[in-house]
Amino acid sequence: MNSRISIDLSGEGPGRSAGDSPWWLTPAVYLLLFILCLVTYHGISDNYLFNDDFSWMSRARYDMTPSNIFTFRVVNFFRPLINVTFYVFEHLAPGNLRLQYTFDLVLHFICSVLVLHLFTRILGDRRQAIVGAVLFAVSSIHTGAVFWISARTTLLSTALLLGAILALISGKGRGRLTVISSTALFVLSLLAKETAIAGLPILLFIFILYRKDWKNTGALRISLISWSIVSASYLITRKLVIGGFTQHNWGPGIHMLRNTAGGFLYQLWPWPFFSLFYHEGTMLKEPAHPFLPELLAIGAVALFWWLGRVTGRRREYALGSLWALTALVPASAFRYRFFSTVSITQNRYYYLSSVGTILIFALVFTLLWDSRKTAARIACAAAICIFITGSIVRVDRLEKIWSDFTRMYEESVGFIITTVEEKPVYTAAAIENPPLAFPYAADAVSLYKPDWKVSEVEGGLQQARRFAPCVYILFKYDGDRVESVDVHALE
Repeated sequence: MNSRISIDLSGEGPGRSAGDSPWWLTPAVYLLLFILCLVTYHGISDNYLFNDDFSWMSRARYDMTPSNIFTFRVVNFFRPLINVTFYVFEHLAPGNLRLQYTFDLVLHFICSVLVLHLFTRILGDRRQAIVGAVLFAVSSIHTGAVFWISARTTLLSTALLLGAILALISGKGRGRLTVISSTALFVLSLLAKETAIAGLPILLFIFILYRKDWKNTGALRISLISWSIVSASYLITRKLVIGGFTQHNWGPGIHMLRNTAGGFLYQLWPWPFFSLFYHEGTMLKEPAHPFLPELLAIGAVALFWWLGRVTGRRREYALGSLWALTALVPASAFRYRFFSTVSITQNRYYYLSSVGTILIFALVFTLLWDSRKTAARIACAAAICIFITGSIVRVDRLEKIWSDFTRMYEESVGFIITTVEEKPVYTAAAIENPPLAFPYAADAVSLYKPDWKVSEVEGGLQQARRFAPCVYILFKYDGDRVESVDVHALE
């Protein structure tokens, strides 16, 4: 049984100060995390664009300007910092998809490094921190955030928020400068994605749980006030820019409780085990009951509370659970079920939350190891190996699905562009049943041919004549695959 470790938030943890470790340990762990990120996501750099990517890149290339970049809306959200990233890429290296994907992978690596330092401070144990950072780097519940270029909103906001929290608890800064730097990073995280507002209650939980160990409580208190003011100001600004807080697929309701529990349960699901030994288990059927199996999340929280009590690590287990649940709340307003594998991009909403669940996993694994029983240590080593290997295998399988999706999009968009280019007298296209949703198809065409007019058609050739002169393109399907394409030049 572990004895309770009293955390020292101003340093590296009791009994494990920086001087107790060789100088090369930290850079070696950085290198390990970088290699794991590369191995896990080695296949993403040659993929094409998907849905919102066409919109972001087209708007950044042709519509955004230095004067409107902070208020320009690509999707129905307020994310000016993401506007800046796309604007910079599309003006320095237009159309360089490999660079776009590499940037997302680098952001994931940075988040893994920040998790390492966060866990070092919170747990006061380098071993547990390294284990946690490794699990975070390879976890297959991060695919939606890393695969999708547009999902850099999640990666960038999480990196900035983790940096904001670390600025306060690292113990390397004091007073006004610490508060200012932390608040500035929090502001930037909000400007990358709205869900970063969960950082305010997370910081409050850290303060409540660890305030007795804090050597500069004043800075933390002031930061809580400044973060609160920033959050209120942000919500007001967002309201003025967007004009509302709800939309057709997003709004308050009882489904938020179900989604918060479902997102938490999704992260606890043994994906690595199923990936290696029972592949059918990596797919979840849409639940028939309105609140099951999501209610099982209550039992999981109770289990973690009990583990914290018997191991003397109540604060750590409490922080992990509260972090995981709180980070899910802002996104839980989406009106679809979170405990689902219908979409391979949906788990991007669990990225920030996973910091909490990974914290719990690290605690459980090291609990087994520290028992000093041979069987427990074998179980711990086996569990970690299964987690890492199974996660990499599952990410690879999901990446192949993602690659097929984006390749289909690339072929379809390429066909549309080539078809119209073969008829240079036309500058308009009427498209019916494109493989990608029409708004994205239109943005895809505008990305390559900004002067073309693209219209959506329903009802066949006769309806398409309304848009003449144009090229009419009709996609026909055999199930989910494009069987044939009809092309007509309409005078």
